[in-house]
Amino acid sequence: MKAHGWLIMLAVILALIPIFYLNRWLQTLIRPREAAARFFLYMIANFLLVIIYTILLVSLVIKLFPLH
Repeated sequence: MKAHGWLIMLAVILALIPIFYLNRWLQTLIRPREAAARFFLYMIANFLLVIIYTILLVSLVIKLFPLH
């Protein structure tokens, strides 16, 4: 059972790599430091990104490691 925990942790860590580069790309695209409106747009985009990516990651873990 411990192997499943380590595999899930590895999947989560590996899933963070594309998000890091996607966030970096969003920063160059939106440039949140230039204006307050751009900052709030960046915050909304990140919020939606976190929601969508969490749903995708949880569904992936559920498909890879079913309960029974």
